[in-house]
Amino acid sequence: MLSKHLTNVIQNLEKKKFREKYNLYKVEGDKLVQELLLSDMKIDSLIARPSWIESNQQHLKKCNTIEVNEIEMGRISNFKSLPEVIALAEIPVRTYNPDEIKDSLSVVLNGIQDPGNIGTILRVCDWFGIRNIFCDHDCANIFNPKSVQASMGAIFRVNVFYLDLVDFIPRFTNSDFPCYGTFLEGENIYRMHLQSKGFIVMGNEGNGITAGIEQLVNHKITIPSFAHSLYSTESLNVGVATGIILSEFKRIEYINR
Repeated sequence: MLSKHLTNVIQNLEKKKFREKYNLYKVEGDKLVQELLLSDMKIDSLIARPSWIESNQQHLKKCNTIEVNEIEMGRISNFKSLPEVIALAEIPVRTYNPDEIKDSLSVVLNGIQDPGNIGTILRVCDWFGIRNIFCDHDCANIFNPKSVQASMGAIFRVNVFYLDLVDFIPRFTNSDFPCYGTFLEGENIYRMHLQSKGFIVMGNEGNGITAGIEQLVNHKITIPSFAHSLYSTESLNVGVATGIILSEFKRIEYINR
């Protein structure tokens, strides 16, 4: 049975201040919970329907499990179709390895405010083997339920750090470690020589990269439009753009192997 106190805690996890207070975030649905169970994330509790508990006995010894009925699950779920299980996971404390950063390609997010976009970018980075994402404090929180859901499990595998980008970026950039940034007036990415390590900065959905970060970018890039109409889409969704850009970086890396 789900206590009134725990019900209130889970409901409050929609808000960042309560996620920080309890050091917990919510993972909904069997698919994501199964990926969570395979990860190194610490799980505080599993809240599950009887059918899920019966089918997943092997997981019950790993963490506290609370059996709930349909009404109780309805009070804590965001899904229209109620899930069989919800997990409460601990927010991890992560540190980055400077040597790993210097020898890899990382994505930098400047003011990405839509939690769904943040989650999509995590999913894209996971697909293309990007292990680290660096965000400024204006970005949406990755543990927002919408971000968790949109990441499709990538949140358990990709490291995300929130920090002061103006201070952070110059620590690494040099002639062998460039900082790429996406701009409408940038150079056509399909005509560029792209390096296999460095930073790729993606800017805010409406305003792009801020002036302070722009000064740190030494290679401005753009995805050209191939539309035939003057009245075509003005720009790409930032999650879609990240996928296209990473695909091109990885294509060049693959060719140069």
